[in-house]
Amino acid sequence: MNTFRKYPELVRLDKRPEILTVKQVVATEKLHGTNFRLFFPAGMTSVDDVRFGGRNEEFAPGDDGFYGGRPVRWFRERPALLQRLFEVFSAHGFTEITLFGEALGAGIQKGVRYAVTDEVLFRAFDVMVGDNFVTYDLFAHLCDEAGLPRAPEVWRGEPSLAAFDALLEQPSTVGVGNGVVAERNISEGVVLRSNPLLRDVFGQWLIIKHKSEGFAEVAKRPPSASAGELAAAEAFAATFVVAGRVINALGRLRDRGIVLDDDMADMRVLVPEMVADLQKECSSEWQAAIASGATDRQVRGAVTKTLGAVFRRMLIARVGS
Repeated sequence: MNTFRKYPELVRLDKRPEILTVKQVVATEKLHGTNFRLFFPAGMTSVDDVRFGGRNEEFAPGDDGFYGGRPVRWFRERPALLQRLFEVFSAHGFTEITLFGEALGAGIQKGVRYAVTDEVLFRAFDVMVGDNFVTYDLFAHLCDEAGLPRAPEVWRGEPSLAAFDALLEQPSTVGVGNGVVAERNISEGVVLRSNPLLRDVFGQWLIIKHKSEGFAEVAKRPPSASAGELAAAEAFAATFVVAGRVINALGRLRDRGIVLDDDMADMRVLVPEMVADLQKECSSEWQAAIASGATDRQVRGAVTKTLGAVFRRMLIARVGS
């Protein structure tokens, strides 16, 4: 079949609370870059058959893809690494393999520094064989055997909200390992997965994201109740239109090659990107605001208004720094 599979969308804890009921969770550093994947198709005869892609993009053969082709070239300049991966997968009898990871470094995302130079890095975080994920420990073994860097494991243990929160606001493990000593070089957060990897009753994998405050996609304190017909729409916008979500939206736009001006003119592309994200990730909360009396148009208007204010503050803070 040779399907180049996508990684499941990561959701917050409130969307997969079942992860708190498992016996063990593994936490890896959530890297602030761009999702990048490789496909080793069944029947391949050489590493020239390896295909590349982003979260949603599949790059055509010979196409270097986004970010000026830097992530693809990271691998193409390392044919021995691709060959080792091919050999390790083959030795385990695996075919039709999708390798998932994060491309990161200067020019890809802002907010966390991972190296003292401007080089592009890659860190693997999962492997699928056909439609199935390998176990986490087998994934780690495959990467280590091939010499492929992977997202650092920062903790494993019995799940609890206190344990998860204790992993936040920590220096980036990748940055520290590469000699970055900048103050407040805080990691984006962690990715948490049940070990072994399980699904909830709806068939969704028990993998979640848990983010440090500067990258959070939900306000830590819910907005105060207000009167008036716009109250539900404004409360929704105040809760979910936050700097962390804007950072991610800007990153997705850059992934698609959209040129940003780094000023308020970017609102023309940022507004529809944010609305699409909220309708996907926060659809139940969006509908709850409508059920509380707001219209869809009022929710969209509140999102746009709040986004303008949040984005303006981000631009001002960037100039000040």
